[in-house]
Amino acid sequence: MQYLKIEPQMQRSASDSGPLCGLPEVVSCSVNKTRGMFEFQFDPQSAGSYLHLSKNNSKVTKGKMQKCHSLPDLITAKPKTNSRNAYTILGNRAISEGKHYWEIQTGDGSFTIGVAYKSVRRDKEIGWTKKSWGLGKQKWIPSILHDSVFKALAQGEQTEVRISSCPERIGVHLDYDLGSVTFTDPATQEVIHTFNIKFEEPVVPAFSLYKGSLSICSD
Repeated sequence: MQYLKIEPQMQRSASDSGPLCGLPEVVSCSVNKTRGMFEFQFDPQSAGSYLHLSKNNSKVTKGKMQKCHSLPDLITAKPKTNSRNAYTILGNRAISEGKHYWEIQTGDGSFTIGVAYKSVRRDKEIGWTKKSWGLGKQKWIPSILHDSVFKALAQGEQTEVRISSCPERIGVHLDYDLGSVTFTDPATQEVIHTFNIKFEEPVVPAFSLYKGSLSICSD
């Protein structure tokens, strides 16, 4: 796995948007590669109706609406929320302890990359529920037309995040025991954003895709 070692002199002042999610800004960090990446696939059972998967479930592409799989029982018992968001998909492996790292090839699209509890509502996009956190890039919103401007989305709140350049890949560093999720540019080791979270349930990689494609990186 990979883990972060952030040098103190590189940190900026932190801000806190709520009791469960601190939003510190960090200029850069050093990443030590010790083991392979966290292995998972996109879960076809969680795929929204506009999302199309590759044969090995390692790439998801925004396309035309298609028929969804049946919804798992864990989503909700309330009929009015018993629908899947058309643009959201989850990873097929849950994490309940330890440090984990994965990378996503983003391409030139609009998306949110993050984590969510396994019990997250599926009728909302990632970062817009109390059980999901994500880093989003959505080109059609005027305030973030620039490629190097992202949105940190946590429990329905958003914070603008600016970085030096738009990465081709985004690294996700999850420390479940410490309660942190950090997004980085693997090419430059620049930290994009960190969430501090008091995890209460197992989490899975989580994504919303509005344009383009996302691919799970294996190296």
